[in-house]
Amino acid sequence: MNKPSASPATSPADMVKSRNWTGRYFSSPSKLPFSFYKDGKKIYGIPDDWYPTIVKKRIDANIVETVFEGIDSAGLMVQVEMLEYSDFPVVEWTVWLINNSEMDSTIIYDLQGIDASFVGSAPVLLHCNGDFCNETGYTTLETPLIDGKSLTFAPNGGRSCDGAFPYYRVQFADSGLTLAIGWPGQWSAVFDGTGDGVDIKAGQQLTNISLSPGEKIRSPRITMMSWVGDSTRAINIWRRWYMAHIIPRTDGKPLQPLMAVCGTGEGEEFTGATTENQLQYQNKFAALGIDFDVWWIDAGWYPCKDENGDKKWWHTGSWLPDPDRFPNGMKKVSENASKYGARLLVWFEPERVTTGSKLFNGHPEWLLKKENDFNSLLNMGNSDCRQWLTNYVCDLIKKNGIGIYRQDFNFEPLDFWRLNEPENRQGMNENLHIQGYLQYWDDLLVRNPNLWIDSCASGGRRNDLETMRRSVPLHYTDYGYGNHPVKLAFHNTMYSWIPYFKESTSSWHPDRYEYIRYDESLDSFTFHCAMAGMLFVTIDIRRDDYDIELCKKMVPIWRRAAEFLLNGDYYSLTSFTRTDKEWNVVQFDMPETGNGIIQGIRHVFCPEDKCIVNLQGIDAGYEYLLENMETDETLQISGTELINNRFTFSLPPRSGAVWFYKKI
Repeated sequence: MNKPSASPATSPADMVKSRNWTGRYFSSPSKLPFSFYKDGKKIYGIPDDWYPTIVKKRIDANIVETVFEGIDSAGLMVQVEMLEYSDFPVVEWTVWLINNSEMDSTIIYDLQGIDASFVGSAPVLLHCNGDFCNETGYTTLETPLIDGKSLTFAPNGGRSCDGAFPYYRVQFADSGLTLAIGWPGQWSAVFDGTGDGVDIKAGQQLTNISLSPGEKIRSPRITMMSWVGDSTRAINIWRRWYMAHIIPRTDGKPLQPLMAVCGTGEGEEFTGATTENQLQYQNKFAALGIDFDVWWIDAGWYPCKDENGDKKWWHTGSWLPDPDRFPNGMKKVSENASKYGARLLVWFEPERVTTGSKLFNGHPEWLLKKENDFNSLLNMGNSDCRQWLTNYVCDLIKKNGIGIYRQDFNFEPLDFWRLNEPENRQGMNENLHIQGYLQYWDDLLVRNPNLWIDSCASGGRRNDLETMRRSVPLHYTDYGYGNHPVKLAFHNTMYSWIPYFKESTSSWHPDRYEYIRYDESLDSFTFHCAMAGMLFVTIDIRRDDYDIELCKKMVPIWRRAAEFLLNGDYYSLTSFTRTDKEWNVVQFDMPETGNGIIQGIRHVFCPEDKCIVNLQGIDAGYEYLLENMETDETLQISGTELINNRFTFSLPPRSGAVWFYKKI
């Protein structure tokens, strides 16, 4: 085998590694890498006496689907849907169990979407703790998987990224595996060091189910990428695959960089929003020369009064524009936004139904309840409920001109699932709910062409890959909107796994990184700390003391840079320590064109006035033209000079710089 280059592009060696590691499991039905228990016996793959069949079909130029099926003498069917990519070293699969008999099945338990072994020397697991509204969230750890070492992971409370992160990399001495567990509920994963490799199991955390006639359950979707080289190369192969195959599309094109603004009115969240003030605020942004792409309306636009008559945004379950504030709905708001070239984004939280709401009173049979809890869980596993919700929300989308559907999820569903099912149905409520939730989103997207979805769950607590196939996580955390060093550390994880997210220009006082409703300032530093696929300019449009000219200067810099943030290969050139005493420097490079950006940020209490970094992907045989749009500086430096003497940032405290570069 030829030694692979350091290029992030997929190489023949990567494809060979993928075939060697995962291809052997899909060479026959009996070797498929999943397991479950039935009648007390552990079953791996599809046994030969289940009369397995194999059907292949091409999905597109780069994807072939293989469906493996088998059925036992009692009528339990196993169906495995496997996708293999020809342009990336990626294989994905989902396992379905279907009761094709006329009787309840015996107990099926411990369904594992992956149960497989991989050989390689010196395995190290790279794992992350997800989001839980804390400055220590999104922290990646590296743990050697020595012989006998076992690591077990699961989220908190039934949301897939709450305190755990269903994305992993296993780094061997010269190659590795990337694993994503696509399950928007309570998954679990176990990694066991074996001395010469690693054993991996992952699935829904609890399954102990007797299936009724015609019922089916599914495993998480397992996505596995193989690669040769180090974890930085793995990050960039993943980013390329993600942008090619996962990122949502509108008008047939991957989602582009967008800028969002809003105007809340008085009151908490959007409980003070009205037709009149939304139009007024949109017109004022436009008059100031701020060209926005998204008009954002978050929680509180619906009837949400409590028993005292006070509007509380978390009173959910009455999904219609508040007739007192939007007597004719939000169509005028969306039409006015469209006049400025913008889409209307509207927040929903359909799975949470609070006591006394319209859904609570009208359809108690659709709710899963918990004693002494103000919240009820809308049962997405109930097909009548899901179909009603789909029709109802589609009608709202069309009548109000909603272009972006934002779905939140602000409480833990796990107890609601588990406390409402008998011993022989453990895990069934969750499994059916996940099936319904994904089908609901699929139906919204099919029935509303060019709609796209923003996934939120108390920040970023439900951003597994099945959810990300249908959405982007604009609001990836509820923590630290204006805490610059912490959110830049969060960015490092997001850039590595989920490239499209939103960041805001919020700025909090460095002596007290605490919640402040509006910005203390709006300066170039806040823009430098908000570089992401979506920029949210957090101007309180009711005020007139912002530096609007600065805003209009920085937005074009962000727009140009954002193309690289999404489509370039990502390199973290410094560490992310989450303190305001350090430098942070990142690079996004497009090796096919020789273009890219380097961004340096010096935090407010950083004592070093310079930071010298080694750039990646530089070609010694070319000259490079570097441009700083903010200062109008240009530099011409040879590739040899950049490689030998590296690149130096020199900035005052609390400032940043973006240098665009290209080969000449």
